[in-house]
Amino acid sequence: MQRGSSFTGLTVMQTLRDKKVFFIDTLSADASFVLQHAEQNKIITKREYNNLNHPNHTQENIIINLLDKVMNKGDETCLRFLQLLQHEQLQDNFPGLKGHFRPPQPALNEDNRDPEDEIGEYKMSSVPRGLCLIINNIKFDPPFKDRKGSDVDEESLKEVFCWLGFTVEVHRDKTAEQMKDILKQFSQKDHKGDCFVCCILSHGCTEGVHGTDGRVVCSEDMFPPFRGTSCRSLAGKPKVFFIQACRGDDYQLPVEVQADNLEGDEAAEEAVLETDVVEMFTIPDDADFFVARSTVKGFYSFRNILSGSWFIQSLCKQLKTYCPKCEDVQSILLCVNQEVSLTAGKVMIKCRMVTAKQMPVQKVTLRKKLVFRVPS
Repeated sequence: MQRGSSFTGLTVMQTLRDKKVFFIDTLSADASFVLQHAEQNKIITKREYNNLNHPNHTQENIIINLLDKVMNKGDETCLRFLQLLQHEQLQDNFPGLKGHFRPPQPALNEDNRDPEDEIGEYKMSSVPRGLCLIINNIKFDPPFKDRKGSDVDEESLKEVFCWLGFTVEVHRDKTAEQMKDILKQFSQKDHKGDCFVCCILSHGCTEGVHGTDGRVVCSEDMFPPFRGTSCRSLAGKPKVFFIQACRGDDYQLPVEVQADNLEGDEAAEEAVLETDVVEMFTIPDDADFFVARSTVKGFYSFRNILSGSWFIQSLCKQLKTYCPKCEDVQSILLCVNQEVSLTAGKVMIKCRMVTAKQMPVQKVTLRKKLVFRVPS
């Protein structure tokens, strides 16, 4: 086959057979990346992706099994796979393909949509996937209360992001200046992975998040250092922030609704709850940010002193459930929103016991789907 030639049903199967050794040698450099794009372009199913991405298989075995799977599906699937190898993202990751395939030209017919027109997916195949920073302030100087139960959140976050292939670094009980220094240090690192995750668990106020000394870390100290212009190694890569903190001193009351199923009762939270008062956070207009907050602006966020916060515990639970199914992060956070919004708890606010609710919220400037692919 000559470079830039078109594929036909009569030749694609033979092309794959003839060039199988070349494909194995070339694509084995990052088998997970190939699988990610094959699943995204519906060449293989999610179940086939999980089966092929077996932890006991070498990179070479994964590609061999993928090629066999594609050829067993017939000429149409073989053609789509060869067309996939023409895509710019694949050719950037595997330069050896450029000598055999030319990227497709834009289609003249608008009804003949090119696969590249569809929403893409961020690369998520590096080992490790990237860095996950957890800043967890538990013990505070008076008059602030200690944040009991936040150690449970820390362990849950550490467990799930280690499982997702991130290098996790935890910093506990830091003053405001120490928090700023840590964020600055991480923004100046050479991020070789595919993604950066930052989890912040603390008290707060209208100006920002409190350090253990009661001083404030404002939003300008948190997000701008990770912009593409400030942190070149994260340019074009997703930057994900999960923030457990209140955003005001009001609380949301339950609203009666009628469920259309037999299991629509709200979950009741009977254990002792506490709050982490905060009202803050803007996110830069730059692309590739995903900021998930435990509650909407102006309201409390609740933390169980025994089992951790509603938001972080739901987040970790839903990531464990849906990441193996290759669901994207925005869809997973919808499940978090649903679970947390259905939870109600008794909490002492302004010297009176009330039944309160909570609604998480996200702000997104992602340009592609963000899927935390579970490493093999």
